[in-house]
Amino acid sequence: MSIPKLQVQTQQAQIGLQTVSAKHEYKQFKAEQSIQQPKADMTIEQKKGKLTIDQSSAWSNLGFKSIAERTRDTASHAEQVLLEGIARVAQEGDEMMSVENNGNPIPSISERNTGWDFNYPLGSTPVSELVKLSYQANPAKIQTQINPPVIEATPKYPEFNYERGYVDISLVQHASIQIDWKI
Repeated sequence: MSIPKLQVQTQQAQIGLQTVSAKHEYKQFKAEQSIQQPKADMTIEQKKGKLTIDQSSAWSNLGFKSIAERTRDTASHAEQVLLEGIARVAQEGDEMMSVENNGNPIPSISERNTGWDFNYPLGSTPVSELVKLSYQANPAKIQTQINPPVIEATPKYPEFNYERGYVDISLVQHASIQIDWKI
């Protein structure tokens, strides 16, 4: 006897997947930037210095003296002449006291005193070393004010594009089962 056989034939289902990847695009632009550095403000203030030139010694050396200096020189000269005169008068007095010694002092004294000799010294050539120079400088006042930099920046934001991806799922082949009896 023959026993029927059960014959089972199956076919698996097939799924089809079709994927489209996501698209991602990113752009970053440089920022616009401007930097300016203004110069510092500076002021310099300096008063004039004081220059002193004293040439009185050089003028005095030439004979051009001030009134005060001329008066001092004249007074000194007069004092010297006075002292010489006192000495001369004392000497002439002594000569007159010795008349008894067969002398004739009066004519000899008058002969000596018949003229007046006045000698006033003239100046000499100027000497540059006699000119006194002095200079007094005033300090400089320097003021500075720092100016900060001027920075201007305009940011550029990134451009961002995104396309979503997707997956398309389809059934390419259906599952099937066939059952047969074979004798």
